[in-house]
Amino acid sequence: MPPYFIPLVAFVVWALALLSYLPLLRLDLPLADQLVAPQFLIVGVLLVTVWALSGPITASVLSALSILFILYLSLVYKQPALAVQVLFQAGLFIAVVSYLHEVQRRNNRREIVREKLMEDLTLLRQEQRKKDELKLALEQKSRRYFHLQKFSEDLKEAEGLGQAAQRIVRESREALPKAAECALYLVDEARQELSLAAGWRADGGGVRLKLGSVFDQWVMKRSQALVIQDSHNDFRFSAEADAPLERGPSASGGEGGGLRSACVTPLMTENKVLGVLRAGAAEEGAFNADDLRLLNVISNLGAVVLRNLRLYEKMQELASKDSLTGLYLSRCFQERIGEEILRARYGHTPFSLIILDIDHFKRYNDEYGHAAGDLVLRHIAGLVLGCVARGDFAARYGGEEFAILLPNLPKREAVGLAESVRARIEQNKFYLRRVENRVTASLGVAGFPEDGQVKEALIRQADKNLYEAKRLGRNRVCGNS
Repeated sequence: MPPYFIPLVAFVVWALALLSYLPLLRLDLPLADQLVAPQFLIVGVLLVTVWALSGPITASVLSALSILFILYLSLVYKQPALAVQVLFQAGLFIAVVSYLHEVQRRNNRREIVREKLMEDLTLLRQEQRKKDELKLALEQKSRRYFHLQKFSEDLKEAEGLGQAAQRIVRESREALPKAAECALYLVDEARQELSLAAGWRADGGGVRLKLGSVFDQWVMKRSQALVIQDSHNDFRFSAEADAPLERGPSASGGEGGGLRSACVTPLMTENKVLGVLRAGAAEEGAFNADDLRLLNVISNLGAVVLRNLRLYEKMQELASKDSLTGLYLSRCFQERIGEEILRARYGHTPFSLIILDIDHFKRYNDEYGHAAGDLVLRHIAGLVLGCVARGDFAARYGGEEFAILLPNLPKREAVGLAESVRARIEQNKFYLRRVENRVTASLGVAGFPEDGQVKEALIRQADKNLYEAKRLGRNRVCGNS
């Protein structure tokens, strides 16, 4: 019902009530004067009230009943003029009611049309909203795939496994903003265990689990991706998985928060697990299936590049290392000693060179054959590698000669290290044709810069000291100038 309807009807009722007092419509009847105006007023009030509460049909019925009541009174009091007057005014009233009913019907029709238009407009808005959401999703996917393409190109430019691993971790934390930690583990093929290749934590600390969590081990063994909503209550794992993924400070800085949820995926190449990529969060339920799919795409791209880098490093290793002893070739030694001289010269730091020769090596070849000689070489190479530190450089210099470069180590300390190598070789025993054997070695030591500032001079002095050790009876170290 329009808001102006009730005032309009009230005005019509008031006007009809006044019409009953016009001389043209009045009859000289006391009863008519007494009944017409009150009847119109009462009927008008009922009409407005009932129309507002129950609608036009009920109001029209009540109006008709009131008119019948007046007709009944005219018959009872036998005053036909009253009936004529009432019928005339009732006709006017019915005409007004009909007109108002038509107005309301038109208004209702317009309201229906308006509601239909509003419904259509709502549907159009919903469709437009869906299209906008779809467009936004497509734009996000387009940006994501463009970003992944750029990531793939950047990953191909990585110069080593370490750099590639760092880029994979960086991409993972950017792709999963809820992650408080990202870690990449690579599989050690010899020991078949995980080792941390790169990691990141939102609190600035380092990843504590260097060998991976129980969940990383689960992914590695089953070659399946995994989403963990709550590490405390995941039914797929045994009691050892009751602990959080990572103990210690949470990403927000609180103590003992740990990681409650994680997204873990294997790095697969040729149906073989190359490593495991994990993203974790301090709150539970931080990751969903879409996050796992995105992390899986990153791991697939990373697996291809890491596999190629590993193959490249193996090829470089095969090209630069002796296949028998596993030590670097003489060519690599010549390159490395030149680099060490430049580094020591510009950094004003010392370094030392040791040349080792196996005593009476020809006897093993003559007595037991070349296979036994190869065994002795491998045996000595293993002992040498066990004595040198990370950063030192050991190479097979000649047939039975080995060279050791010791960066940042003065000659005096290098002589002590050479003595340790000699003693270990002497004390170690091995078997040839079930016969216990021992071997000894002679070592010559030279130092930079006191024994020379070019590689030829250093090698010459180390050789000279080696021959001096042999002249003095072998199985000894000589580092005199």
